[in-house]
Amino acid sequence: MKSFNVNSIIDPAILELGSEIRLKNGEILSQQFGRANDFYLLKSGKVKFYLSLSDEDQEFEVGESGQKLTPVGWSGFNPPGRYATTVKVYSHHAIFYKWDHQVLKEYFDAHHDAAMNFLREMNARARDLIKIAVEKLSTSGPSLIHESIPKSEEFRLSEPLHQEEFVQFLGKSSFFEVFDETPLEFLGQGIERRVYAANAVLYHQNTPADGIYILDTGKVRFSYQGANETTVSFRQIDTPGFVLGWSSAVGKPNIINAHAVRETTVHFIPQKTLDRVFRLNPDFAPKYFRRLLWLISHQLQAIRARVIASSLDTEVIAISNLIDQNSARLTLSSPLHKIPHLLDNKLTVADALNTLENLRENGTTLEKTVALTALDILDEIKKEQDFYAGLVNVYNGVVKAPPELGHSEVRKICAQEYENVFSKTNYIITGKENLPDEPGNIFIYNHLRNHPYNTLPNQFQITLDSHFISAMVLFPKYGDPGLRIVRVGLSKEYAHQEYYQRQGHIDVFTQDSGKITKKRKEQVRQMFYNTSGEYLQNGGNLIISPEGNSYSTDESPGPFKAGAFSLALSMKKEPWIVPLAMANFEKRVRNNVFSCIVLPPFRASDHIKNPESKEEIKRFLESYQQEYRGYVDLALKQAENAPKTTWKNQ
Repeated sequence: MKSFNVNSIIDPAILELGSEIRLKNGEILSQQFGRANDFYLLKSGKVKFYLSLSDEDQEFEVGESGQKLTPVGWSGFNPPGRYATTVKVYSHHAIFYKWDHQVLKEYFDAHHDAAMNFLREMNARARDLIKIAVEKLSTSGPSLIHESIPKSEEFRLSEPLHQEEFVQFLGKSSFFEVFDETPLEFLGQGIERRVYAANAVLYHQNTPADGIYILDTGKVRFSYQGANETTVSFRQIDTPGFVLGWSSAVGKPNIINAHAVRETTVHFIPQKTLDRVFRLNPDFAPKYFRRLLWLISHQLQAIRARVIASSLDTEVIAISNLIDQNSARLTLSSPLHKIPHLLDNKLTVADALNTLENLRENGTTLEKTVALTALDILDEIKKEQDFYAGLVNVYNGVVKAPPELGHSEVRKICAQEYENVFSKTNYIITGKENLPDEPGNIFIYNHLRNHPYNTLPNQFQITLDSHFISAMVLFPKYGDPGLRIVRVGLSKEYAHQEYYQRQGHIDVFTQDSGKITKKRKEQVRQMFYNTSGEYLQNGGNLIISPEGNSYSTDESPGPFKAGAFSLALSMKKEPWIVPLAMANFEKRVRNNVFSCIVLPPFRASDHIKNPESKEEIKRFLESYQQEYRGYVDLALKQAENAPKTTWKNQ
């Protein structure tokens, strides 16, 4: 067969076992889930990799490569031997080396050195695909975080395990469990048992790899610093026997960073020890590199699943695809098959997470691997599930509060609970220096609608923005969460009425309150002025949305009504009006940052000279609504641009 100059990379005898094929742009080289009967290396041209999603006709691009000798079909070196992706040509044409996997197997069984050299090179090429996938992930917004990478690489040595104990330990590792004891005994002769303190670095990306690390105890986090100097945070691993830093076996530098989350013990096997074992056990080397291809395959699978989750903003699709890719090796009774269905409903998400946690600890080797990857992908979903559970708990705490507790005490308990709920989310507050030193003020805000996901099982929607103001702004400053102005609920909204009445908030009618007589509306309006005025006069804070309706951040604020400003003007001692600009509270918690800006307070009388002039009030409301739009834009940009290190700033 014709070949370009690859004799120094691939044994010519192996090249002679294959053939060359040529495909045109758009033609398919391999089909996901198909039998991996053939193995390919890219000679020239470019390819793209695709994963099928829940709809068979829908594909998602997860990578591309134009590097010579890019491998395709290397999943055929390990059972069940099915293509992991659909690979298509996307250059004018592409030329590939092609081998029958069975032919390669027979040759490798008879030529261990040739097998080791070839498989080592294939691992190196497969490793490059991981690097491509990591770089692709680094451009996906939801998975980006900003954090400093630890610098210290110091460790202390601990007494190594006895050889018998070490072999038993490796036998429980998902990577080493397939090997005979003899080569594992040789590995145990040249190991170091290293102990890293919390935040110490095991290795940095792009640095030479000098051996492999096998986790014993503790926890390790992986991260990657992209070209834009942001850092992609990967999974945290605490599974004993997990293999880290395998790049040394293929003579390549580390792709990512690894550092200890807490004190961590690892078994370090220098590359020279591995090489010695390869020489002493010729049949072990090909098996080792086949197993390494298995490990790379799972890690590439996990990263590509993150790419899908980040790009499509839907982790459920990514999880479904991950399970589909492994379905040929999973038993029909594996609990993993029900995970996508459990994730489809917020009321069963907790069941899905609990099932995955159980499989991570007690499942088969494959179930543990898939569950670990799934939990990594579902990190934001777990955060959202914790938040939703917090909403349910707060609601129950309010409506079931002991009857002897007054409204004020219930409001304080509610604020304390919400402080705990919001503390586990991503948020940023700026401008707290603008808060008046003394209470007795009117706090106005742009009211954002609720996301349907946060609707409780009784169909009640807790307003997040007003509760955030009470719990995270007013309560820490004044020791009191303030009194809110809430709409009168419809007769069928028993949960709404029960919740707000138990806290003693002030009712007003809005367009969402249903039909009402003119006389009743006037009675409620007068009650609002009387109750609110008395509360302000006694040093309490009021929280009022001037809009009387809710909107999305992009639409906010809606038309302002005069109520809050007329109330201020009616007071003998005019209170400060403190504006708060809110953003993103209508969005789900996952991959989101709640944003709040406290703006300088003002007196309504500075802008409205004649409270009896409806025309003057109307001009002010229209002008101030436009001005407020700028404040909301600032709050939105604050969330978009703020690095993670400034989140939760007080």
